[in-house]
Amino acid sequence: MDLHVKNPTSVGISHYAVVCHDYHDHSKQTLRDHLFSKLVGNDVPQRDKKPNGGIAVPFPTKLHLILSQAEESGFDDIISWQPHGRCFLVHDHEKFVDTIMPSYFNQTRYTSFQRQLNLYGFRRLTAGRDRNAYYHEYFLKHKLFLCENIVRVSIKG
Repeated sequence: MDLHVKNPTSVGISHYAVVCHDYHDHSKQTLRDHLFSKLVGNDVPQRDKKPNGGIAVPFPTKLHLILSQAEESGFDDIISWQPHGRCFLVHDHEKFVDTIMPSYFNQTRYTSFQRQLNLYGFRRLTAGRDRNAYYHEYFLKHKLFLCENIVRVSIKG
């Protein structure tokens, strides 16, 4: 649900504001909580099971592993978590395409990477200190197990 402020000056806001209230904080969720919710079947999206084919490591999991290794591998100047660990930022698009994408993805264009982010429900932040960073409510630093909840949108047509 979005809250639209109609008379911004009456509530101390100098411009029209839209506040998004559909975010759920999963930062306190533990692996134990996650496994329990899987056992009882609560709040865990079910993936379509493909009998043949499929991918070995889903895109969000692979991306999380890249970000987790960025500092120790020396490419945190190209891509890294933001300090709070709730979103990530690609600092240098050209170096990302030239050095990281060929090693980890079967893609050669940054727009293809962005399309994957969009298909998995990542949102690009357009304002504030995290401008141009991407976030997903289940994509948090040190919480790789939450990536299991990120489901790719099926494309029809």
